[in-house]
Amino acid sequence: MEDDTSWLPAELAPVALRLARADQAAYQLSELTLNWSRGAEDRGALDLVEVLTDAGNLDLVVAGIRPIPPLVPMLFSEAVHHLRAAIENTLFHLVESSRGAKIPDKQALAIQMPVHQDQQSFEDWQTKAAKRGIIELAAGTKLGNRVAHLQPCADKSAVPSIDPELAALMGVQPHYAHPMVLLQKYSNTDKHHAIRMAASRGVVQRHDEPFFGSDRSMRPIEVGDVLTTTRPGTPVVVDASMAVHVLRPDDAVWVAPARELDHLYRHVCNTVIPSLVTGFALTKSLPPQIELGDTGDCDSERIRHGGWQSAYERMAAVTDGAYHQSLTTAPQFPTRRT
Repeated sequence: MEDDTSWLPAELAPVALRLARADQAAYQLSELTLNWSRGAEDRGALDLVEVLTDAGNLDLVVAGIRPIPPLVPMLFSEAVHHLRAAIENTLFHLVESSRGAKIPDKQALAIQMPVHQDQQSFEDWQTKAAKRGIIELAAGTKLGNRVAHLQPCADKSAVPSIDPELAALMGVQPHYAHPMVLLQKYSNTDKHHAIRMAASRGVVQRHDEPFFGSDRSMRPIEVGDVLTTTRPGTPVVVDASMAVHVLRPDDAVWVAPARELDHLYRHVCNTVIPSLVTGFALTKSLPPQIELGDTGDCDSERIRHGGWQSAYERMAAVTDGAYHQSLTTAPQFPTRRT
């Protein structure tokens, strides 16, 4: 009886391992950002102080923000690299297998996964590929047609900048982008600039204010910002939830990095790779949890024994536990400054 991964040619086992490493990086990133948001001794990522104003009010002021671990953007970059490389590795293997011969070095450089948002530019790309001798990717060929169906101009897949249900709760509108466009732009940005991460974004909620009457969006928070104001002797409970965000390339939209990687991973693993290999997307393609250490197993055994929960799914239980623990944590009292 064939297992769920039998659609993948043995020669593409390294692709499954690449995808598993991308999943590992996403999980490690999630752990780091969760621990960062909780801060030392569960005091959170913000250093808050009370300042008595000339008007006699108490301002809750941001005195400091815990720096993001440098490994966070590096892990995001690594995951993007492995996802992009997995596609290129697959395409190269399929062209070579179709030809039944080794591809000359000059032609090999021309084999890459195109990403085009309009039909004409993609058709021009296929014409150039044929002229360069990569006839396997030309218009009308089996592989050429599969590549065509994955293009943003033909495929309507879209990644929201925030979960639509959460967006409705926060009173904001999600932005959408095609996963292949995002992957290409993240990869290109990372080659020329550092992928931009931000720690200074959060939600501030006063318990004495109506939830739906307050600003529920993730907004920039900087040192020196006044989060809320009250009168001395009037206790107020304030929740300040901070999160690491990554800036989408050319879009000026900040998104949660773990959720973004989950969307990109699922598209590459369940849609792009199986579509190139079989012509169809799969809802259950390859196990994200594959042991990559020194186990003595061959690649096929590692894949066959892999687990099917993604980093995002595994981390959900950890995050839920941290949330419930925070409900029992005693409130922190900021230092008073005059």
